[in-house]
This record gives sequence, structure tokens and C-alpha cells, in this order.
Amino acid sequence: MKRLKAIGLGILVLLTGLQAHVLASYWRDQQNLRMLLDRIASPSLPPSAQARMIASFLEMKNNDTNRSFFLHPSLHFLSATPWQVAMGGGNCADRSRFMIVLLGMRGIRASKWALYAPSGRPVHAVVELESEHGKMVVDPLFDLWFPRPGGGYYGIEDLKRDPDILRQRVAYLRATGEEPIGWVVLGYPLDKYVYHNARTINWDKSALMRLTYKSLYAVLGERVNQMERPFFVEQPALMVAFGIAVVQASILLLWLVLGWRKARQRRATATHPVAASSEPYSEAEMSLTPQGRLSNESVTSRSMK
Repeated sequence: MKRLKAIGLGILVLLTGLQAHVLASYWRDQQNLRMLLDRIASPSLPPSAQARMIASFLEMKNNDTNRSFFLHPSLHFLSATPWQVAMGGGNCADRSRFMIVLLGMRGIRASKWALYAPSGRPVHAVVELESEHGKMVVDPLFDLWFPRPGGGYYGIEDLKRDPDILRQRVAYLRATGEEPIGWVVLGYPLDKYVYHNARTINWDKSALMRLTYKSLYAVLGERVNQMERPFFVEQPALMVAFGIAVVQASILLLWLVLGWRKARQRRATATHPVAASSEPYSEAEMSLTPQGRLSNESVTSRSMK
């Protein structure tokens, strides 16, 4: 038991050191992102303007998937950190992560949405934020947003209800050359990147997530497609830190359970001590009187042994 405790304590110390390193890295990246955000957009600007400027900052960046990883190659499935995206660009999901984190630094609520092709396969990611005029969708890969004719912007639910909003916006930009415009808008796949089945979470990443989605959909219905994403999923460093915390808590819980079981065994031993003599009684020694008591001869014989 002592050896087990020593091993557990050693693992806890190592995990605590690793967690401190992870959090220090996270804090350093956050500081760098804050300084970058101050250069991109003034905090005095309305949320819609800040979102547009963040999208414009990424316009000339590489639009392939960012292959960077946090801490170790084995964690590549967590994708690139926001700071790595700021330095090297990335695909639609990478850019959406970057935008959400930067908007969050200004207290602007934003969430990633996954777009599904008509075939049912997830193909694209965009951001919906709370602008000064309500919901606003920004596509950071295509540097695209959807202004209302009378002011304000269209949100996800608007684009889901009316597919013509997307088609008309892209057609307008292609025809007029109004900013934002470029090869990305000219090549927008209107038959593929559609909003009809948009969801806040990409449930098709694994068989387990697909099963979870089916179970939740049976209970919640369409509300499962609008579930709010946890804030930490856009920060690989925080996901690693939380994972380490879970392991630490599991070790401590196991330690407490083992200590409780040992203490219980000790109490049981103290309550029911073992008899001083373990020599069994023979049938002759255990002869009973008619009243069901040991005979005097048996008691005397036993005591003399």
C-alpha cells in the first residue's frame, strides 16, 4: 500500500508540473492574441465591424488545414491553437476558432456552426456572433457576411429558412465586385456549402459522437442542433488542462477509496478479534449436558490443555 501511494504521489506531482506548463503556454498565447487583436480592430468599434476586420486579417493567409499541434504530435486531433492559426492561417474550422476566441476577448459572444452538404456530410464551418443589431453570420474562409437591406445582418436561422439569401448575396458580389470579393467568393460552392442543416456541433467526427447525436435527438429533437458549444473546445491548451485535471481527480479518488477500504478492514479486525487459541474442540471435549451446556469434564479437560 505504501508503494502504491508513493507511485500515485509521483504521478500527481508530474501531472501538476505538466499542467503548470500547459497553463503557462495558454497564458502566453492569450497575451499575444490580445496584442494582435489591438492591432486588428479597435475595441471602440461595434461587434460587426470587429468581426469583419478579423475575417479580413485572415484573408491573405493560407487556407489549407493548419497541421500545427499543441504540445505533442499525439494531440494533433485537437487541431491548431488560435495563435498558430494567426501565424499560419488554416481552413474554415481553424479560422472560425480564431475569430471566436478573439471576439470573446472583447466580450462578444460567438459560436461555430457546421454546415452540412445535401448529402448529409459536414463540409464547412462559419461563425455566428451577437452583433449590435442581433445575430450575424460571418464566413471567415470566404470573408463573407450577409447584411439586411434595411440594416443589420442575417443569422443562421434566417439562412436556414431562406436559401436565397446566400445565393443572392454571392450573386451580388460576383456582379458588382463590392468588397469582400475575390477568387474565394467567385468559387463559392453554392450547391454544397448550404445552411439548411447547420448545427453548432459536428456530430460526425466519430461513431461515438454519431450515436450520442441520435440519442440526444430522440430526447431533444431539433434543439440538439442548437446546443451551445463549451467555451474551452476552441482552446486546445484548456482541453489538455481539463484532461489532466480529470486524471488527477481519478487518482485522488482511487487513493481515497483504497484508504477507506483499509480503514474499514482495520475497524472490522478491532471489533472481532481472533481468539487466542485456534485449536479446535474434539467431539469428546464438546460433550453436552442434557440442559445443552458443556459438561464439567469437558471444561476441565479443555482448560488443562
